[in-house]
Amino acid sequence: MSATVNSTTTQTEVFGFIPQGVFYTVLAAVVIIIVGYVVGRLVEILIKKISYTTGLDAFFRKTSVGRALLRSGYTAGDFLGLFVKWVIYIAAIFYALLELSYASPNLAFLYDTSKSVLTYLPYLVSGVIILIIGLIMVDWISDYFKRSYPANDQYAQALLNFVGDAFRFILYYMVITIALSVMKVDVTILYIFAQGLAWAVAIGLGGVAIGLVLAVPLREPLRRFLERGWDQSGSRDERRGGDGGG
Repeated sequence: MSATVNSTTTQTEVFGFIPQGVFYTVLAAVVIIIVGYVVGRLVEILIKKISYTTGLDAFFRKTSVGRALLRSGYTAGDFLGLFVKWVIYIAAIFYALLELSYASPNLAFLYDTSKSVLTYLPYLVSGVIILIIGLIMVDWISDYFKRSYPANDQYAQALLNFVGDAFRFILYYMVITIALSVMKVDVTILYIFAQGLAWAVAIGLGGVAIGLVLAVPLREPLRRFLERGWDQSGSRDERRGGDGGG
């Protein structure tokens, strides 16, 4: 009887009614959430300052992704800081839930849920990082390609813009597919579509190559032929007008 009383007293010694194990488990969960909130806020502020001082915001403005973010009201530092902050928040919340799952057998379901989220979170973060960096690099490469070969006429410039945009689309597709694969998303349908896209690109590039081969040597003769035909047509119209007037 004495052992039973002592056991009960030991279990409810915190505030006289809360089991000690439950109290410290809940306290640890609350501390985890508070620390996660503070760390998330500090990291967000740090990323914004680093982004501004290193010129990352200015670099972002030169890319399609950066311009889209600016239209949404976010700079590079704002977006990256917000992303990292919420990753820390989510990690802290689910670490707290994981801690709470030890408080009672009735909360055991929190263990599997929290463990699954915390296991998947690194894949999600890695995929997002690959997506952002990949899209930025694709924009930079495409723009660099367009600027690397100065064109003196509109025909060559239009051709460079077309090839650059096609190159950008293909690389976008590759980056998105890789990022989704890292995130453990099933991309089988994208691989099937990529096969068809590869054939279409090959046929399109073949047509462009044939067009270039024929256009370069035939452009001047074709222009002279059209100008000659236009001049002859104008001369006939003038003669008809003179005969009608006579």
